[in-house]
Amino acid sequence: MNYSLSEGLLKLSMPLVTARVCGINLTFLIDTGSTHNVIASFVYEQIKNGFIVTGQSNKVMGVDGKYQDVNIVNTTLEIEGVEIKTKFNVVDMSDAVMQLQDETGMQLHGLLGIPFLMDNKSIIDFTKQELIINPL
Repeated sequence: MNYSLSEGLLKLSMPLVTARVCGINLTFLIDTGSTHNVIASFVYEQIKNGFIVTGQSNKVMGVDGKYQDVNIVNTTLEIEGVEIKTKFNVVDMSDAVMQLQDETGMQLHGLLGIPFLMDNKSIIDFTKQELIINPL
């Protein structure tokens, strides 16, 4: 599947993906520097029924440099009709989300990091402004 990154790159200079969880559109930043996939805790709280709690946890460093103990959940993302099972760390991203929303008007719901990209044999093609996803 080839997903266009044009809109996010042109408007905000960021590679963004819109995915559905439980019929709700969520916006994710593709973050090649993130060692985890992240879902914002406020999103998790609003649509808990769309996630499966694994019983596992992680310690992750946020953008503020502080460590947080976080829960790990599984969900299925629907991207342009393709369902992709994805594991997320539930992280309080409130400050970063609010700052981004204040600066750009865009609300971010999470990050798709290296695990998502590797698990789906993804390629980011900046020349064509697209994300090529090859889910298993």
